[in-house]
Amino acid sequence: MRYDIIGDIHGHADPLEILLQKLGYERRNGIYTHTENRKVIFVGDFVDRGPKIRETLHIVKDMCDAGHAEAVMGNHEFNAISFHTVHTENGGFFRNHTIEEIEQHLETMRQFRHYQNEWKVFLEWFKKLPLYLDKGTFRVVHACWDSAQVNYLKKNFEGVNEEFLRMTNDKANSNEMYKVVSDMLKGKEYELPKGYYFFDKGGVMRTECRIKWWKKVQEETTFGDMLFDCPENLSSAHFSDDDPLYHYQENIPVFFGHYWLKGMPKVENPNAICLDYSVAKEGKLVAASIDSENTTSDVRFTYVLAKA
Repeated sequence: MRYDIIGDIHGHADPLEILLQKLGYERRNGIYTHTENRKVIFVGDFVDRGPKIRETLHIVKDMCDAGHAEAVMGNHEFNAISFHTVHTENGGFFRNHTIEEIEQHLETMRQFRHYQNEWKVFLEWFKKLPLYLDKGTFRVVHACWDSAQVNYLKKNFEGVNEEFLRMTNDKANSNEMYKVVSDMLKGKEYELPKGYYFFDKGGVMRTECRIKWWKKVQEETTFGDMLFDCPENLSSAHFSDDDPLYHYQENIPVFFGHYWLKGMPKVENPNAICLDYSVAKEGKLVAASIDSENTTSDVRFTYVLAKA
């Protein structure tokens, strides 16, 4: 089997259709399929932000249901499940309905305003999406692959049920399941040394930075090389051997999205390849194509501009 792995879509159905067509997929009986035995793998984040969320979900789910694609859960699908699932113990919902959470999810709710039954079907489908895919010769996850965490899920994950949602949305009483799912869907974070901080785009002071875990670490690698939003006065420092930043060191390639990269798609590490190039911020929708399950040495990028 040959695969085309597609990054975060965020409701941009038009670039998705153009990308699928560039990759050789044709719409037959309403479903995109490839004549040469290729299959798509989607890395998650289908909803929120974009102009055609409902259309995106129909394309993706229809391909998956017909066996022409597979998909993993993104943090936005997880957030949607949590936002709409009633917390029977505490009342309310598993994800808070504050202004911040509502604004993030508002475009999706708007577009499904008159399609509530459809939305319920998609929410149930989200619950069935795997948190990762391991194809043996390559792997797919939304934000971060950590084999120890994958092994934990193999032993402890029993599906997206109420207990799972209770554990994975309870940051105040952080448990192992919360940590594992948060890392896998949102990325690992590094607690900055005391006295260091940055302000996020909302003006909130933060003391944790997301880790660029896919980058190769060498002796000269600095905090600035490995951390998003690293404070300038820390960026040239080196992390010590007894306080290492997590970075992927396995030889099995992993494909992922989530990080809103910019510029031209490129391979920083042949064993850890990001496919999110900010389509929701007028960037690119990107696919990585591999021609054999048995080798991922020759990865080809295909992309479409958000405003093609």
